[in-house]
Amino acid sequence: MKCYWLRLFPEQPVQLRDERVIPAAALRGAIASILLSTCVPGHEHDAGPCSADCRYWSFFGERAASRISAAYAGTGDQTRPFLATARTCRHAPGFKVAGGHGVFDVAIRQWMFEEACGEPGRLLVPFSLRCPVCDAALMPCEGTFTQHGERDLTWVEDIAAPATMVHTSLGRTRKQIDERYPTSGRVINRGIYFTARIDVPERLDSLLHEAVADGLWIGGRRTRGMGAMRVELAPCPPDAPLEDRIARFNRAVRAERRFYAAMDPSAAPADEGEWYFTLDMADPVLPAYDAAPSIRPTPLTLPAVKAVRQWLSAEAVGGWHQAAGLPRRTQVGARGVVLYRVPAEVNRTAVEELLNFIESEGMGTGRERGYNAVTICDPFHLNVDPL
Repeated sequence: MKCYWLRLFPEQPVQLRDERVIPAAALRGAIASILLSTCVPGHEHDAGPCSADCRYWSFFGERAASRISAAYAGTGDQTRPFLATARTCRHAPGFKVAGGHGVFDVAIRQWMFEEACGEPGRLLVPFSLRCPVCDAALMPCEGTFTQHGERDLTWVEDIAAPATMVHTSLGRTRKQIDERYPTSGRVINRGIYFTARIDVPERLDSLLHEAVADGLWIGGRRTRGMGAMRVELAPCPPDAPLEDRIARFNRAVRAERRFYAAMDPSAAPADEGEWYFTLDMADPVLPAYDAAPSIRPTPLTLPAVKAVRQWLSAEAVGGWHQAAGLPRRTQVGARGVVLYRVPAEVNRTAVEELLNFIESEGMGTGRERGYNAVTICDPFHLNVDPL
C-alpha cells in the first residue's frame, strides 16, 4: 500500500458547501468521472466492470482497496479539523502566538476531574472549564488547523474571498443584453491549498497518477468554468506507532491522577492497572447497522472495554453514486471523541492488535468513501496546557 498527500491548488473560483473542506465523496466522484470517460457508455458498474480493462472497476471495484480522505484547506499538508475536545477562550480565541489566550484539550483533565472529585470545594485548584488567562467561558474550537511541528500549530483563517461571475444573453435582433445571470463563488486566497490523504495498492499507483495528471474539477458550476484544480501527489510520512501514542496518552492520565492524589488522597481514584484509549473521529463514522440505541461506536469484539466519556455529535450523510447515477442512502454518523477504559485483566496485546486493525480499516461501512476513519489516541490530547 502506498500513501500520498493529494494536494489541490485551485486555479479558478470554486463553489463549495463549506470552503474549509472538500468531502471525500466529491474527490472520489471527480476521480471517478475521469476514469469513467473511457468506459462503455451507459454501463452500470454496480453489476461489474464494463470490459476486461475497465479503469473505473480497477480503482473502485469490489476488491479495490483504495481509500480517500476529505481534503482540508490550509497552509501545509498536515491540516485537519480540531478535535471535539479542543477548547479556547470565548473572548480571545486562538493560539498564543497569534495573540489569543491559547488552545488546549480537555479530554484528560475533564474526565479525571469528574472521576476523582465529588466535592470540588475540597481541592485547592479544582478543574474549571474557564479560560486560565481571563477566566472567561471556553468554547469549542471550530474549523481547521495546520501543524508545522510538534507544538507549532496555526489556526486556518481567511481561506477565501467572494467572487461573482456574470453571464449575459444577447438579443439577436436588437443586439442588446436581454438578461444577466450572476454566479457566485469563492476565490481561494494565495498560499491556501487543499490536502487529502489517499492510500492505494501498489498495482494502482500508475493509474492514480494518470487519473490526476491533468487536474480535477471540484464543486458546483463546473460548466461555468469553476472548480478547476491543479493536483500534486507527495509521499505521506507514516504516523507515529500506535503503541507509542497509547503509552504517551496513559502517562498523561497517570500524571493527572497523581495530581489529584496529592491534593486529596481520599478522593483520588485508585490505580488498578487499567489503561485508556480514545477513538478520535474527524469524519463521520457510519454504523454497520440500520438502527441502534446510540450513535457511539462500540468495539463489539471487546465486551470488557467500556466507554467512560464521550464528546459526540450526529451528522446526516448521503451523496450521489457517480457510476450508477443514483442517490445514496442517507445515514446518521457520529463525529467526536470517545474515551474507553480497558481493565487490567484484559489481554493488552489483543486489544492493541484490534485497535491497529480499526485504525487501518476503519469502523462500520463506507471506509472507501472517506467515512469511518478513526485515529487512536491523537497526540493533540496531550496539549492539556494552552498553546
